Amino acid sequence: MSINELSACIRIAACICAKDGIISEIEEQAMFRVLMEQFPDFSAEDFESALTEFFDSNQQIEEYLALVDDESLRRFTLDLAELSASADGLDIKENIALEKAYLIWGMKNNV
Repeated sequence: MSINELSACIRIAACICAKDGIISEIEEQAMFRVLMEQFPDFSAEDFESALTEFFDSNQQIEEYLALVDDESLRRFTLDLAELSASADGLDIKENIALEKAYLIWGMKNNV
């Protein structure tokens, strides 16, 4: 798994988490924890860099979703986004963005 691929996953999760107007510290911590569990070689600096890229960008969720082609990475990304966005309570806007991602990727939500 390349840093660029994981960076794309983080930006998608961040985009979904930000739909309620803010990415909380709890959401960031949850996102980082999940990443470290799955990809222990991914550094805190890489994570911060991906978040900075997200905040410096004006891309929409559709553009972020186009960056990930691998189905298993897509599943990981959606799980990452859902766990992170849910860390402080899943807002309706976050839920809508998550469902949109499932639809765009043609995947079924396991919940």
